Amino acid sequence: MNSISSIAIVAPGNMGAAVARLLGEHGARVITTLEGRGAASAARVREAGMTAVTGDRLCEAQFVLSILPPGAAVSFAQTMAPVLRGAAQKPVFVDCNAVSPDTVRQIGDVIEATGAPFIDAAIIGLPPKTGGGPSPHFYASGPDANR
Repeated sequence: MNSISSIAIVAPGNMGAAVARLLGEHGARVITTLEGRGAASAARVREAGMTAVTGDRLCEAQFVLSILPPGAAVSFAQTMAPVLRGAAQKPVFVDCNAVSPDTVRQIGDVIEATGAPFIDAAIIGLPPKTGGGPSPHFYASGPDANR
């Protein structure tokens, strides 16, 4: 993981929690929020070794990975906008959702208005499994994709 020490992943669903576990195995601290989530999400957070924080603390991470059902991607960006706007250190916001080009532009506009860097990413593959095996690939695009 080199210089990346903390990553926020929202939400801790099957893919998010599996990615969090893999990142944790490589030395990253992974945080998430359980606000609005149920017992199954809390169990995945524990099993993945994630740390639950309040939504306003997600900006403590260097990266915020949005791994959500596509229909929730815009509303999450809108929820994060005031948090990002007020953050002294702006994390890189990475939208990893399977959304249309118009939707990703809308998300990018919301995030970029906060001063935070924005990356459009795609996850191709199934959630990574404990003990190895194939992992999904992340493809990133945009001016900040090199981060």
